[in-house]
Amino acid sequence: AKKKVERRFGRQAQGRGIEMMAWSGLYSGGDAYDSHFLSALQNGRVENRSRSTGEVTQSFQMTSAGCSGLATIDSKRLLSGTKNGVVQIFEEGKEVSTFKVGEKTCRVKLCPGSSVIATGGNEELLKVWDLTKKKQIFKARNVKPDKLDLRYPVHILDISFFAEASSGSSSLQQQTATQIVTATAYHQVRFYDTKAQKRAIWSHKIGENAVRSVLALKDGNTIIAGDGAGETLQLDRRVNGRIAGKYKGVGGAITCIRQDESGDFLSTTSLDRFVRVYEIKTRKMLNKVYLKQRASSCLFCKNTEGTEEQAPEEKDQTVWDILESRKHKTISSKKRKQERVGEEK
Repeated sequence: AKKKVERRFGRQAQGRGIEMMAWSGLYSGGDAYDSHFLSALQNGRVENRSRSTGEVTQSFQMTSAGCSGLATIDSKRLLSGTKNGVVQIFEEGKEVSTFKVGEKTCRVKLCPGSSVIATGGNEELLKVWDLTKKKQIFKARNVKPDKLDLRYPVHILDISFFAEASSGSSSLQQQTATQIVTATAYHQVRFYDTKAQKRAIWSHKIGENAVRSVLALKDGNTIIAGDGAGETLQLDRRVNGRIAGKYKGVGGAITCIRQDESGDFLSTTSLDRFVRVYEIKTRKMLNKVYLKQRASSCLFCKNTEGTEEQAPEEKDQTVWDILESRKHKTISSKKRKQERVGEEK
């Protein structure tokens, strides 16, 4: 398929940079989950847009700028979190509930298909909350001190539920909803099972840069982690986070990692202004698109309208047109050189 931008929404302006995005089709009454999407702006505004027309159908204001989480809870409610630890729940564009989960919260993550969220941040250990009761139901303990009996600092940058791996199976979702993976600013990936113990089951160090983004894949065993230098690694949960492979080609800090609905493809955005698509099984890069601006988030669309490939005859004709135009340019440039030489004589 030809690499091109199908649609552009919004306008460039100070404070309108997008920090996070999430699908909101079910909340908006659309035919599919990807008919509408939410975008959290740097000025604290959240907009709900139609993907087909780009029209803003709803907008609401967070308590402060700096988004730490954005999600659709169900067909009636939306959730947003700020970096000062305030979680807000909106219904029909109006705030219906708010509560505090911390002070320096870097990430608020909703467990898919449930009313449970996980939070973490700078010197804030992993916590799990029940949205219906606005009550903390789990708080992790820090890993054991090092050999010198010094405490490890805490700074969680991203969180992912293994329940994301099981949106098609309710029984598997209930089984894995307690399994959580976190990424830290101290280049660590940690795996928790809230039913087993409060400390991390394992903690694995990756390189020398902060792990900025992490994603638990749909197979229930694979973790994708991206750091501040563009390293995108595949980890195996079953063997204490051992590195199983690497996705190559990224030249900037990873800002977002997504998996498509089928579970076969992976997309990454990074500060090198590219969005890349990989095949998970082979780790081969299938496509990349230059976005002209630093990318902060991405979403996979289920609908692929407007991306049909050209017919073979059209492709061949285009190639021959290019070659013919180059031929004419070469001939004309030779004629100009001959004319200049004749004038000099």
